[in-house]
Amino acid sequence: MKPIYAACVVCFSLTTAIMAPSAMVNAAPSIESAAQLDPQTRQLLEDSLSVNELDQEIQRIGQEEQTARTKYEQLEQQAVTSQQQLSDAKLQSDKILVAYYTGEREQLRNAFWAAGSISGVIAFYEYYKMILDHDQKIMADYRSRYEQIQSIRSDLLRTSAELTDIGDRLKQQRQRVASLQTRIHSGLASSSEPETARQLIEEMNAYWENIGLYEVKNYFRALAQSMQQFPDFLQSQPGAIRINGRQYTIVIEQKQLNDFLHHTAGLPDSLQFNFEQDRLVVTGQEGQLSLEIIGHYEIENTTQNVMRFRVDQLVFNGLRLPDTTCAMLENEFDLGFYPEQIIPYLKATSVAIVPQSMNVQLELSLN
Repeated sequence: MKPIYAACVVCFSLTTAIMAPSAMVNAAPSIESAAQLDPQTRQLLEDSLSVNELDQEIQRIGQEEQTARTKYEQLEQQAVTSQQQLSDAKLQSDKILVAYYTGEREQLRNAFWAAGSISGVIAFYEYYKMILDHDQKIMADYRSRYEQIQSIRSDLLRTSAELTDIGDRLKQQRQRVASLQTRIHSGLASSSEPETARQLIEEMNAYWENIGLYEVKNYFRALAQSMQQFPDFLQSQPGAIRINGRQYTIVIEQKQLNDFLHHTAGLPDSLQFNFEQDRLVVTGQEGQLSLEIIGHYEIENTTQNVMRFRVDQLVFNGLRLPDTTCAMLENEFDLGFYPEQIIPYLKATSVAIVPQSMNVQLELSLN
């Protein structure tokens, strides 16, 4: 098949998909036709999808920046107000310290003991206690104001660092977009059929935005929901959890995982999980829409112990999507595995993926 003919085949499929939303999945370009594209056209499509996704990431980062900048401005105002309050509290606190240092409070105490009658002692005691309580309140207020301004300053530093990080990310993603756009323009300029290639790019982007991303999110949503049931399934499997003192080992077989996903969680048989060396490969195809997810598990100890799934690569209909799309899906859908859902106080210490299985080492932790 000639390259331009292959491009036209995909173009026709895309146009059909956009004109007939009810046949969204079946109208998608098949992986076979995408595989037959010439390298230049394939690169153009991948670059254009990356530009589209990076533009979305830039918008997300821009929203983060606006939120952080608003927070920073509010903190600055709080810092000014709190600094004034701290200065006022310090003046009062200093007066009290001077009073104690110069012996004014000692004189009051002596006067208290020198009172001539019981009623006088009681009255003076109430007065003396009121002064001491007032002193303590002023000193406590000063400490509270001081801690408050220190907390605000720490928040300002963190927010400032966050803004710097956001600025760096924006700069990096904009540079990536500019580089990709340059490569796309160069590819179109050297193409024998630039208008056809441009139309193909536009339709592929429209297909991804209106259909592809929706379907990919459906896959991730179904996987995230399934993972919530997986700990109960594991406990029901003989030999899946092995105990040796305080050491636990969970062995998840490839067939076992696929059976769970297809029969228990109700995912389509077309979605297959394959354990390969050091990575998990998920493949799925519905009609002419295909998806490949390549990732790995890593142990994370932040608020709790979790085996977090990291998406290393995402391929949609034979076209690789950028890392920002992987990160977005990771953040939106939790595909993690939580050991404490199996046995309380159980903590994962290592995970190894080998062909056909995944082995998780855990230990009982009472901390």
